[in-house]
Amino acid sequence: MSSGLVRKSESCPPDELGPFPARILLSKVDTKAMSVKHGVLPVGQEIDIHYHEEQDQIEFYLSGKALLFVEGVRESQIGSGSFMYAPKGVKHGIRSVEEPLEIITVFVPSLF
Repeated sequence: MSSGLVRKSESCPPDELGPFPARILLSKVDTKAMSVKHGVLPVGQEIDIHYHEEQDQIEFYLSGKALLFVEGVRESQIGSGSFMYAPKGVKHGIRSVEEPLEIITVFVPSLF
């Protein structure tokens, strides 16, 4: 990508393969530097503990309430304004979603 871009989440393609309903804001089609998605993890759904071999993962939680596990850090309650960073190889996951969790996720370099 040789220039910037501006997009609205609702105009972006859905992430058909991800663990929760989300929209892909930035992908390998745009840049290999990073990928970004925006979505909502529903009440009662979880993201199993996992890790990424090649990507660092950054998440910012816009709203909601859940428990977050990050390897090497105690389990934490997350919600509006919470932030998570998991370097490649670090296990992480989300459980006990009490309120729909709105998430912006960034993978560096691009995952999808």
